[in-house]
Amino acid sequence: MNLNKNATNVAQFFKSYNRRGKRRQVSLEECLFDLQEDLPKIFSAFKDGVKKYNQISSMISSQAKVRFEASLLNATIIESLQNNFPNNWKWGKYKRFILRLNEHIFLIKKLKANNKPMNVKTKHVNMISNQLSLPLFSEEVYQDDPILFFGYKVDKFGEVNSPQLVYIDEDKVKWVISENDIVSINDKARHIERKEVAKVYLKNKGVRRKASNE
Repeated sequence: MNLNKNATNVAQFFKSYNRRGKRRQVSLEECLFDLQEDLPKIFSAFKDGVKKYNQISSMISSQAKVRFEASLLNATIIESLQNNFPNNWKWGKYKRFILRLNEHIFLIKKLKANNKPMNVKTKHVNMISNQLSLPLFSEEVYQDDPILFFGYKVDKFGEVNSPQLVYIDEDKVKWVISENDIVSINDKARHIERKEVAKVYLKNKGVRRKASNE
């Protein structure tokens, strides 16, 4: 027993040591639990942003569109998130939009096919991809908060799709959360809640019936 305990302690020590200088690690399950109220709002805000983007884009001739679409799309999504979370956003270094919810940092990016954000490789991008705890923003705050990407893809027809939450560490995609995952979790929670309500109702009904027989 002591050997197993010591081995566990050693493993935990090295795991902690290897995370030194890095942000807090977060699992998919932890993220779904911690952000269960915020994630549906984020996906909804994304849809509203894309809807506004499509409306504005449709009013401009295709011949007049010169590299504006990516910036416009990013702006409408950011504006929608600002409206939905007015007290949870700020601008960081290099005009980087930062959304902070329940000790998680969100960055908004277009994603490649492999679910990694479309970035030019820089020192700051490398820090983010490795969850380093160095100051990335205008203030040296939130050094422990994990960084998550809320991203989307654009198909060859210009349609915006596949909104998802991506967690990257060690320059690798560790996990992804799609809107279907949120719907599935919420449906499961509602099913459990209905069962609990029904159980309480039947229990109370049984108590009243017993009392009436007396």
